[in-house]
Amino acid sequence: MTLWIVFGALTIVTLLLLLKPFWWNSKSGNEDTTGFDAEVYRDQLSELERDGERGLIDETEKVSARNEISRRLLAATAKAELAVNESQISNKTGNIIAIMTVFAVVGLSGYVYREIGKPNLPDVPQQQRIDEAAAKQDMPALVLKVQKFLQKNPGDVRGWKVLAPALKRMNRHNEAANAYAKIMQLDKPTPALLTDYAESLLLGNNGELTDRVKVALTTAMKMDPKFTKAGFYWAAALQQDGQYDASLKVWRGLMENNPKDLQLQMFAQRQIVAIKNQKGKMPALNKDQREAAANMTAKERQEMIGSMVDRLADKLKENGKDLDGWLRLIRARLVLGDKAGALKSLNAAKPNFENDQEALAKLASMKDQLDKAK
Repeated sequence: MTLWIVFGALTIVTLLLLLKPFWWNSKSGNEDTTGFDAEVYRDQLSELERDGERGLIDETEKVSARNEISRRLLAATAKAELAVNESQISNKTGNIIAIMTVFAVVGLSGYVYREIGKPNLPDVPQQQRIDEAAAKQDMPALVLKVQKFLQKNPGDVRGWKVLAPALKRMNRHNEAANAYAKIMQLDKPTPALLTDYAESLLLGNNGELTDRVKVALTTAMKMDPKFTKAGFYWAAALQQDGQYDASLKVWRGLMENNPKDLQLQMFAQRQIVAIKNQKGKMPALNKDQREAAANMTAKERQEMIGSMVDRLADKLKENGKDLDGWLRLIRARLVLGDKAGALKSLNAAKPNFENDQEALAKLASMKDQLDKAK
């Protein structure tokens, strides 16, 4: 109960601070101006009397000036009084609004929580969650249940086969990679296991192409050269690594082995064009892009490439002097079939290299390639 009293007090204090402007008793700008004007006119009357005493102004002029200044003083004083009255009314209204708002928010919050909240609901013990995990489809609890089982039975390969994909779905990629490695220690490695292991390593390390990833993918490809998922990752990895000839060979193999997969045919052909004609290194696949490519659907591939291009374009907004980045962006847009976008990127790159003739020459060469592209 004490906790809720503290929460309620904090809520009230926060609301009072937020609503402070409604009742803050400061003079308005208009009130300050009119008060200042009245003081000026009073000073002018005093100065007028002193000028008269020194003989700097005759009596007729003095009377006329005094009347005019007095008239302005009366008007300024009346205006100042009106401003004060309006300010007081405004402050009273603000106070009422502030108080009503505090009570309304606190009262409504309390009512809603009383109706739908469960302040007396106890914490669910971990063991109870584990026991009810399957019935409630509680994935974290299911994973914990399997992990506890494997602590006592580390040699149960079925448990590891359940744990690895579950960890992968939860985006716990490094743990998933360790689980896949354990499976392959206890059971015979397969192309699918090796590829899932490599994929988890990639996703867990921001797409870094490590030696373990290379070994896993090459082993999977040797075991089954027609395994599409391994081939896709391996072709992309080779392309990222600058091994263009080897990458071309794998992309062509994917096309030959999947003649009815039109989306894969189109995607692979674009990569071949990028490597063969431009010899350009595409932007590196990041974690999300590699994960999206796993199922090899048309929508996922399109999103993956779009993400690559957007990521590179954002970097170039921060560093417009990256010539290689601009060239990669232009090639990537061309590979996507967006010739207009590629030309737009080319034009955006030029102002960054006005005094760099070598860079401008490379951009001009790229312009020639864009003109020849269909």
